Amino acid sequence: MSVADRVKLLISKQNQTQKKFAETIGISPARLNNYLAGISKIPQDILIRISERYNCGLTWLLTGEGDMFNIVRAREAAPEKFISLPVVSSIATGCPMEAYLDDEPAEFIQVPLSLLHLPPPYFAFRVEGDSMSPFILDGDIVILSQDWRGIELNDRICGFRTHDGITLKKMVIQKRQKTTWLMPLNHGYSPVPYNKDTEDLIMFGVLVISIRKYF
Repeated sequence: MSVADRVKLLISKQNQTQKKFAETIGISPARLNNYLAGISKIPQDILIRISERYNCGLTWLLTGEGDMFNIVRAREAAPEKFISLPVVSSIATGCPMEAYLDDEPAEFIQVPLSLLHLPPPYFAFRVEGDSMSPFILDGDIVILSQDWRGIELNDRICGFRTHDGITLKKMVIQKRQKTTWLMPLNHGYSPVPYNKDTEDLIMFGVLVISIRKYF
């Protein structure tokens, strides 16, 4: 069984259509279809996204070995360590909005250290807007790392400061065209060209995790 076949099996187990599954991992149905048809190889960052979204064993996805789903037995689980992060402001997923990072934070969030796979320091923001839906929704809390040394930034969701404020977008680097775009995941919004030398557009963090409350 190939990696694509295991993803197909996971979709079946979730009782989802390929279109819905693609939406939940933030890619287009056409792109997912290319992966499942074997036209192109599924990138590792997409497999990690699938693993995190569906609590699916990454080893199983890659090799077929181990359990399909991550199962931790209570007596085997070590006590979790947490970090308390201030939610310093809102961050836009539509038009940029001003952030007042020096203000006293209105709330704090407790985050398991095991979920923070990039190093500190961290920023925590509350999302406003829908340009990154369905992957990141209005009201979610996103945590960004300010240390992205050695990280491949293509297809990463990052925080950017503009002259209008801060915003969250996916960075898409087209090396052949020598062009970089800030891409919304919601196709109702337009991409923005990105030039690292542009003074009024500065990247300040890379998304580590998005947290959603269901109450």
